[in-house]
Amino acid sequence: MKRGIRVTDLDRVVSFQRRREVDDGHGNKVDGEFAEVFREWARVKPMKGGEGVVEARLSARQPAILTVRATTAAEAVNADWIAVTGGVVWSIKEAPRLTDDRQFLEMLVERGRVNG
Repeated sequence: MKRGIRVTDLDRVVSFQRRREVDDGHGNKVDGEFAEVFREWARVKPMKGGEGVVEARLSARQPAILTVRATTAAEAVNADWIAVTGGVVWSIKEAPRLTDDRQFLEMLVERGRVNG
């Protein structure tokens, strides 16, 4: 019997970060460095199988599903953000989506800072 995700499956702390807006010295707002917005316990589960996954691995990318508890902060995450855990940077590829039981959010991530 297949079981759903449990809180105990969330086995690592992930720092969710987005770029800060900074002044460029001429009164314009530009993207600065990434800064932490919040931390959350998460699970990172590498994807297996499928032609797209194999192709991604061959081109030095590693797609995975990142799962966190459904919170207001986590719902604000989008594809402009990154997630960092254990020194590994994960680019967020899609907005979080609720699991069937509505207790967790899942998002597709890819190892490495792909989006800038």
